[in-house]
Order: sequence, then structure tokens, then C-alpha cells
Amino acid sequence: MNTSGGHSDEVDEIVAAWKRERQDLDSSPLEIFSRLLRLNRHLDKFRRQAFAAHGLDVWEFEMLSLLRRQGEPYQAQPSQFMSELLVASGTLTHRINTMVERGHAIRHQDSRDRRIKYVRATPLGITKSDRAMEDLLRSEAAMVQHISAEDQHTMSRILRDMLVPFSGETA
Repeated sequence: MNTSGGHSDEVDEIVAAWKRERQDLDSSPLEIFSRLLRLNRHLDKFRRQAFAAHGLDVWEFEMLSLLRRQGEPYQAQPSQFMSELLVASGTLTHRINTMVERGHAIRHQDSRDRRIKYVRATPLGITKSDRAMEDLLRSEAAMVQHISAEDQHTMSRILRDMLVPFSGETA
């Protein structure tokens, strides 16, 4: 049962059932969060497909993406991965080892201070992450193509406002 005049979906049915069974509960948050969860499942599928087509796992794309966004020479210290990607130290070590084995990254030390360690994307890693990003953006653009630019901007603003209280927290 859709009250907005648009199309109905499974969430409308879920909310209607909760309203019928538990009138004492305000089930309206389900209208937002159940849809976000369902969209996340689709987005996750699109991301996994885009990255797998280029021989990348989701986590590997995230790490290469972080390196790519740094600009030349496409490197970062392990602590950056830990803080930006919310990755534990042991997990990070395993992931870096895997990226090195696959030829997507190398480890190196700072030339002036040998205590400072870096992970640097290889040309292969950059090429794969760039192509995966192109595919990802195409699929994400397709997901929102039926929504006006103004509504996309509004959605972005609202989602940002919802995320602000969680900034800096681990998920």
C-alpha cells in the first residue's frame, strides 16, 4: 500500500503488515531503512561484479582506490588504510601481502627515514582499479538514471546528514 502515489514495493507490504499487526508501533522508519538495506544488496552485487570483471575483490578495489586518489606516486602508509578503510592491523597485513602477490602493489621504505613504510600501487593495480571504477560508475549511474538531478542531489544531502553522526566510528 503506497501512500506517495508512486509505485508500490515489498517494503510497502512489510510496513502495512506491521501497521496491521502492531498499531502501537511507529513503523515509518522501515520505509527508509528497509529500502536502504535492499538498495545496499543491489549495490553490493553491482560492485562485486564490476570488480570481479577486473580480477579484484571489493576490499582490494577499496585499497587500490585509496592509493589512486593519493595521486602520483599512488602510495600510502598502512595507517591510512586502517583509519580510512577501518581495517584492523592483522587484516591489513594479509591484504597487503595478497595485493603484492597479485602484482597490484609493492611495499617500500621512505628513502630518508627507513622506519616509514609505504604501500604503492603498481601500474597493473592502477589500470585495474581505473577500469573497475569506470564499470562501477556506469552501473551506479544506471541505478539512478530515472531520478532527476535535483532529487539525486537531495538524496545525497539527506544521506550525508544521516551519516554525519557516525563519522569516525567503525561500522
